[in-house]
Amino acid sequence: MRVIGYLESYIDNVLIGWAYNSAEPGRRLLLSVEVQGQPVAAGVANLDRQDVAQGGHGDGRCGFRIPLHLKIGQPFLVCEASSGSILFTQDDLPVPDETELASDASLIRGNVDTVLGTNIKGWCWHPHAPDRTVRVRALVDGQEVSATDADERRGDLINAGIGNGDHAFSLPMPFWMLDGVTREVTVVAEDYGPLPGSPVSFVGLTEGARPLLSRLMTSTDGASRQGAGLLLDCYLRHVEALLPRSVGFAYYADWYRAQAGEVSLADWPADLPERALRLKVPDGSSYLLCVDEGTIPFANAAQRLLSLAVETGADIVYADMQVTRDGKPFPWFRPAWSPDLALSQDYMRGVTLIREEVLARQGQRRTLAGMRYGAILSADPARIVRLPEVLGSLERPPAQAVSTDIAQLIATCLSGSAEVEIMNPEQGLRRIRWRLPANHPRISLIIPTRDRLNLLRTAVDSIRQRTQYPNYEILIIDNQSEQPETLAWLEAGKHQGHFRVLPYDAPFNYADMNNFAAAQADGDILGFINNDVELITPDWLETAIGLLSRPEVGAVGARLRFGNDMLQHGGVVVGTGGLAENAFQHVGVADEGYFYRTQVAGNYSAVTAACLFIRQADFQALGGFDADNLPVAFNDVDLCLRLRERGGNIVWTPHIDLYHYESVSRGRDDTPEKRARAMKEELYMRRRWSHLAMADPYYSPNLNLDGVPFTGLALPPRQAWGR
Repeated sequence: MRVIGYLESYIDNVLIGWAYNSAEPGRRLLLSVEVQGQPVAAGVANLDRQDVAQGGHGDGRCGFRIPLHLKIGQPFLVCEASSGSILFTQDDLPVPDETELASDASLIRGNVDTVLGTNIKGWCWHPHAPDRTVRVRALVDGQEVSATDADERRGDLINAGIGNGDHAFSLPMPFWMLDGVTREVTVVAEDYGPLPGSPVSFVGLTEGARPLLSRLMTSTDGASRQGAGLLLDCYLRHVEALLPRSVGFAYYADWYRAQAGEVSLADWPADLPERALRLKVPDGSSYLLCVDEGTIPFANAAQRLLSLAVETGADIVYADMQVTRDGKPFPWFRPAWSPDLALSQDYMRGVTLIREEVLARQGQRRTLAGMRYGAILSADPARIVRLPEVLGSLERPPAQAVSTDIAQLIATCLSGSAEVEIMNPEQGLRRIRWRLPANHPRISLIIPTRDRLNLLRTAVDSIRQRTQYPNYEILIIDNQSEQPETLAWLEAGKHQGHFRVLPYDAPFNYADMNNFAAAQADGDILGFINNDVELITPDWLETAIGLLSRPEVGAVGARLRFGNDMLQHGGVVVGTGGLAENAFQHVGVADEGYFYRTQVAGNYSAVTAACLFIRQADFQALGGFDADNLPVAFNDVDLCLRLRERGGNIVWTPHIDLYHYESVSRGRDDTPEKRARAMKEELYMRRRWSHLAMADPYYSPNLNLDGVPFTGLALPPRQAWGR
C-alpha cells in the first residue's frame, strides 16, 4: 500500500490533514495516533477535501480531523491502522513563517479569565509559535489604559500543554479607575481583536470594601447592625487575605495622596545637614528627633512619631521614607525591627525618634547617624517600633564618613565576635563575618532523592569539591531508587566513605523522610539540602555555623538561583495570597532588588528547606517537620514559623549561594491525588497561621501581597495611616 498525504496543522486540540491509498483512492483509511507506543486517538480519512482533489490527489473524500490532546513538542505517530505503517510524525507538522503568523488572526488563542483585585487576568499565545510572547492591551472606550506581555507562568497552562506555560497575563488597571465607577474593559491581543471572555466589567475603590461596610452599617438599625457588621467584617478579612489587591509603584504619588493627602515638607536648610531636635512629652521626658544628613522631613513627621512613642512607650520609633527615581518619588517601606538587616544596612536612615536618655548613653561620635546607630544596637528590641508611614524624603546618600562610623561602631558592639566588611560604602552595605565556635561543630547535610542521578551527582560532587569546612557528613535518603546506575553510584559512594545512605522504603513524604534522617544524624547542626542544587560558595558552612553561633538565631536560609542566574529564593514572605511566597523571584542575581535586600543578610519569617540550617537540638524540640499535615509543601515555612514562636530569628543570607533547579526531581502536582494533597496542605496552612496572613513583621503592610512580593503597593495598606 502506497499512502499519499499531508499533515497540515494541529490547532484547538485537533490534528488536521489528508491521506489516501494511491492504488485504491476510494478506499478510506483508518488512522491511529500513538503517543509513547500507546494509541490515544483514531479517525477516518473520509472528509470532503475538493481542494486536494483539484490539486490532483485522491477523489475529494480523503480529509481527516482527529481530536486529541497533545502538548507542544510532544512526539507522536500517525499510523495506518490495518498495517501499522507510519504515515506522519510530529516533525511533519509545518511551522508557519512570521508573515503567516502576523496575518492570520485565527492562530491566536487565549481567554480573559477573571478580574482579580485591580488586575484583569487571562492567557494568550500562538499555538504554532509557542515561544513567541503576545502583547495584550486593555481598552476603555477605545482608549488604551494598560498593556503587558503574556509571559507569566501558570501551572494549569503547563498541564494543558499550552507551550511551556509562560503565556498568562495580568493587566493592572490604572489608579484613576479606582473611583467606584463601573467600566467595560476590552482586552485585545496585538492587532487580532478582542480575546474570548472580553469585554469585562471593572470597578474598584482605593480604600477597598471596608468603607462601604461602614456606610452600610450606619444605614441599619442598632439591633441588626452589630451582628451583621461582625459577620461582614469576618468575611472581608477572609477575602482580603485570600484576594489581596495592589497597584504598581508607578502610581505611588496617587497612592500616597489617598493615604495622607498632599506632601508637605518641613522648613529645612537647603544644605540638608544632620540635626537633632528636642521634643517634650507630657510626662516630662524628652525625645530627640534625629534627621540624617541629606534628608527632608515631612511637616507632620515629629507629630506622628511622637504620638506613637507616647502610645507605645517606645524608646525608638522609625518610619518609612521616599527617594527620587527617574524624577519621581519612590517609596522605601521598611520592615519591623530586623536585627540582621540593621547590621547589614542602615534601613532606618532618614527620620528617627529616640528617647533622649537612650541617645545620651552613646557618648560622642563623629556623626549623628553613628550615635543613632549606637542607640539602636543597645536598645531593648521590644522598645523599637516601626511607623509604616512615609515621613520624609532622602535627597542624597550618606557621606562615606557615615558608613565608616557606623561600621566601626558595629565592630565595637560585637566585641570581636565578628568582622565587619563594608561592601558598598555609598549605600552603607555591610557583610558581618561571624567567628566560628572553638569546638567547630559537626554539620549533617541531609539530601533526599529517588533516582535522578544526574541531579544528585551534581549536588554531591559540588559539595564535596567546593566545601572548605572539614567537619561535615552527607546523609543521602534513598526513597526507593530503582535505576541500576543510581543504585551502583550510591553503593560505590557509601563504600568509599563519601556519604551514608539511609533507605526510606515508603511513599514520598518530604517531611517524614527528613525527620527520619535527622534522628540518625551525628551533627550538632542539620543542613537540609535538595538533590537538585549545585553549590557556588565554598565558605557556605562557615557562614551557616557563624550565624547559628548566636543563640537568638533559629535557622539560616540561602540565596538560591535558577540556572540563568535569576533569583529563585530571596527569603519567604508570609501572607502572599493567604499563604507564602519566595521574595525576589526572577530578579537578576546582581540586581539590588528592593533597596538592596538581595545583596545583604536580613530577617524573614521563613526560608525554604531547599537549603536550610538549624540546630539539631532545636529541630528535635520542635518535633521536626510536620509530616502528618504537611508531607510535601509548606513544611519548611511551618517549621520556621514555629521556631519564631519560640523566639528564634530566621536569617536569609546571600553569602550562602547555590543553583536550584526547583522541583525538577519531584515534578508537578498534576494528578488528582497530588492536587488533593496540595489543597489539603494549603488549607492547613491557612488555618494554622491565619493570624500572620496579613501581618508578617518583616514585610511592610504597605507592600503588595498578590503575586511576587516587593513589586507593588497594597490597596489599601494593611495598617491604616494617620494624618
